[in-house]
Amino acid sequence: MSFRISLASTLAAALVIGTVSTASAQSDTTRKTTSQRRVRVTKEATGEVTSRRDSTTTRSSSMTPRRDSTAMRDSVARADSITRMETMRRDSASRADSLARMEQMRRDSVTRDSTARADSIARASAATTTTTTTTTDTVRSPVNPTMSSESYGVRRGGFYVGLAGGAAVPAGTISDFYKTGYNVTVPLGWQSPSSALGLRVDLGYSRFNGRTPGGSNPLSFQPSDPNIWSATANLTLDLLKYGESRRGALYLVGGGGVYRFTNFFSGNSTGTDVTDVVQSAFEGSPVTKGGLTGGAGLSFPIAGASLFVESRYTTVYTQGDNTRWVPVIVGLKWR
Repeated sequence: MSFRISLASTLAAALVIGTVSTASAQSDTTRKTTSQRRVRVTKEATGEVTSRRDSTTTRSSSMTPRRDSTAMRDSVARADSITRMETMRRDSASRADSLARMEQMRRDSVTRDSTARADSIARASAATTTTTTTTTDTVRSPVNPTMSSESYGVRRGGFYVGLAGGAAVPAGTISDFYKTGYNVTVPLGWQSPSSALGLRVDLGYSRFNGRTPGGSNPLSFQPSDPNIWSATANLTLDLLKYGESRRGALYLVGGGGVYRFTNFFSGNSTGTDVTDVVQSAFEGSPVTKGGLTGGAGLSFPIAGASLFVESRYTTVYTQGDNTRWVPVIVGLKWR
């Protein structure tokens, strides 16, 4: 009996101890849970109760796709940025290449222009040198150095024109009635530098002065001053060259043409013989007759012109005695 009481006491003590231990353990567990984690209980619209932990977990779970979406957008944005940067780099490289090509083209154009300009200058210089050389050789070594048209005022051959004036000295029968007058001549000519001969046309005008009565004048009055208009065709020939570049020359000139007389005395003198002489010479006035002329000249180069002195003996075939006079002239000829 006493053994049963002891066993029962022992079991009761053991149960008490176990109960206390279990309660203590539960108390500790509850305390730990409360201290470590606070769970917020919420009531959903559907009436279900959901703890904060579950809500947080759920929100975290719902935010994960958002983070993934943001990451994807960022990745795409970075890829687009990289693509744009690569495109910009390529465009920049392309622009740099274009600028380099344009610069090279500019340099090539400048080089071509410089080369063309240098070639043009060289050709012009060569042409000038050739022309100068040819001209110098022609002057220094003509085909016939003693037969140059430069003596007639033509520096390198061709057409020339001149103007001269001087005295007209009567000769023969008319010198008894007329004294020295004046002459004006306009020579127009052509002569090749390779030829000794040249052609010249002279347009002339001569006027004599009537003598006063007495002395050698057989008339009882002073005759009027007569006029002679002339046009002759002549040949010229260089004989000798001299002076600077051998441009001076001694030359011959001669030819023939027509002469027209006006205002010559033709009658009513005090002496029959004198009247006959005068009338036989001029056949009245005016009258046109043919004649010849010939002489020589000397030319001197002056800049682009030629100064010349010339004298010719002229004979006109009038009735009876021929009419003769000698013009002595000085003038210039120009090309």
